[in-house]
Amino acid sequence: MKIDQIVAIFNLLNVPKVGPQKVRNLVSKFNTPESIFSLSEQELCSVEGIDQKSAKAIRSFKDFEIGEKLAKETISYGISIITLWDKEYPQLLKKIYDPPVILFTIGKPLEKKEDAVAIVGTRSATQYGKRITKKLATELSSQNIVIVSGLARGIDTVAHTATVQNKQRTIAVLGSGLDIIYPSENRKLAESILENGTIVSEFPIGTKPEASNFPKRNRIISGLCHATIVVEAGNKSGAILTALNAVDQNRELFAVPGRIDDKQSLGCIRLIRNGAIPVQNGEQVIDNIKNQLYHPISPVQQKILLDLTNEEQNVLKYLSNDPIHIDLLSEKSGIGVTSLLGILLSLELKGAIMQIGGKQFVIS
Repeated sequence: MKIDQIVAIFNLLNVPKVGPQKVRNLVSKFNTPESIFSLSEQELCSVEGIDQKSAKAIRSFKDFEIGEKLAKETISYGISIITLWDKEYPQLLKKIYDPPVILFTIGKPLEKKEDAVAIVGTRSATQYGKRITKKLATELSSQNIVIVSGLARGIDTVAHTATVQNKQRTIAVLGSGLDIIYPSENRKLAESILENGTIVSEFPIGTKPEASNFPKRNRIISGLCHATIVVEAGNKSGAILTALNAVDQNRELFAVPGRIDDKQSLGCIRLIRNGAIPVQNGEQVIDNIKNQLYHPISPVQQKILLDLTNEEQNVLKYLSNDPIHIDLLSEKSGIGVTSLLGILLSLELKGAIMQIGGKQFVIS
């Protein structure tokens, strides 16, 4: 949308008695947000959910500088603004019951169709939980599955970190404005996420990480994804709320089995008892969501990728069905020819690639 339309939406969201649902209905009907403030009460009341009080509030709104100020400040931070009606708005998120009217993003642009899985859990993760989270995030991201989480301490941090270390894409969803990274100790992690990933929020800059924001944040985490995995969670963990959102959004829900006497496992045990799929590895997740993927993964490719080292995976992403010479592959991957030969030999022995002569290689 154009900036004047975005400004109008900001202003609509600040009108008393008019919330996101009414704004969605208004803009969807009239298409031109900036014209809505000049409509008659009768025209406004023709929109579902708009009663006479709401119409009067829109007609009497005068604080138009709010939207202009927010738009200017947001742009000054280098933050992108995506509205529900923009073509790049994530398709999966658009399908949920109450998709955000506005998304603020930094880093790589969001894509309309992304194959993503959420990994969430307790802030007080055990060593077991951290190990399993790293395993799942690495296995899934190695198959070009975007890992989504909330940048919180514990499981979220491990999921993001493992994906970043695997040089793959991860999305962090905040419960604050993008100018406030919370928790503060994750600022360096946030910076590293931006190399290949995205940080997202529906909250405007200046919004503090208040407790009431996180349930709203959680619906976005699950809403961006084909599936949600809960690794560890107590009975009252926020991860349980994310899991319930996933169920409400008709998305797959997985839970990692834990020891029955660990308090961090109580939530997962409860989820499994109520129908969540117990999960041990990334291959099981892929098998359950393969028919939903925008970019399908073949069973052979799944098996190969799960057996590869990070270095081998990095080289493999530059290979395709079209032959590539080792010199060009060295240039693209940044790996010297001597070292690259060893990696290519290992990939060939694992059945991932094949040499077709003249030091040219293709994916098997």
